[in-house]
Amino acid sequence: MSFRDELVSLTPRLRRYARALVAAHPAPNDLADDLVRSALQSLLDSGIPGRWFDVEIRAYSTLTQLHREASKSAGLDARAALENGHSCAGGLRPAKRTEGLGAPRDRLSSALGTLGLDEREALLLVVLEGFGYARAARILKLSRAVLMARLSRARDTLGRALSAEGSAPTAKSRAPHLRLVK
Repeated sequence: MSFRDELVSLTPRLRRYARALVAAHPAPNDLADDLVRSALQSLLDSGIPGRWFDVEIRAYSTLTQLHREASKSAGLDARAALENGHSCAGGLRPAKRTEGLGAPRDRLSSALGTLGLDEREALLLVVLEGFGYARAARILKLSRAVLMARLSRARDTLGRALSAEGSAPTAKSRAPHLRLVK
């Protein structure tokens, strides 16, 4: 398989990852597609890598770096973005609830928006994309210990955010009561 064919086969996965990264943006699909297009163009311009198994890691790493740079440049005008309700310190602010989204998806999207960018990247690479800890750490260019710390924080924050949103007890979540059986 050629380098170009390898990139073409990675494109759907890169789009899924990019869309999850920018899910709270007002126009997530357009921004995600632009990120993927820029990452693929950057990889094609850099030429064929020496080792084929690095193509996937390089593609995800390039996409992640481009997203960080875009988030950082958007952060320079943070005051205007906050006034418009589009961004927050940890990345992008969750989108307002839309009628087409179901409640579980809306809750998860909102909870993901509470994560910082570093934690969201780590969580998405491991949980959504299925990378092992070592490969995810290589993509993010950090040590495995730092990745594990970010994952732990992300899981804790996500769990708290999801439990806070769904704090109204349902019949299944209430504690069982003792019953008298004759």
